[in-house]
Amino acid sequence: MNEQNQRIIDRLIQWGCNVQGAMPRFLNSTDMYCQLLRSVPEQDDFEALGNALNAGDKTATFEKAHALKGVLANMSLTPMYTEVCEIVELLRSGTMEGVSSHYEKLMQEKTVLQDI
Repeated sequence: MNEQNQRIIDRLIQWGCNVQGAMPRFLNSTDMYCQLLRSVPEQDDFEALGNALNAGDKTATFEKAHALKGVLANMSLTPMYTEVCEIVELLRSGTMEGVSSHYEKLMQEKTVLQDI
């Protein structure tokens, strides 16, 4: 593992991510993991989730949140995964109440990831 990837992994672990739990999904390759990690903040679903939420479209909001949930779970990005799970569960229960605040927190966590 190169030094830059080691720093990234260390910072993710400090942030609360279960990177070791994710490694088997990436053939235990930190290089592969870090390469794919760089694409996470660029996922179109973050913006699409916000757009659906602003439009009040429960179905589209759920679909985008659920798609992000899968990506974030695969990467074991726990702080972000926790927020998107809250969004999914609120929508499953039939309410949009509280979704906006969790979306804001998700976007704050996305900024943390970008800084890492």
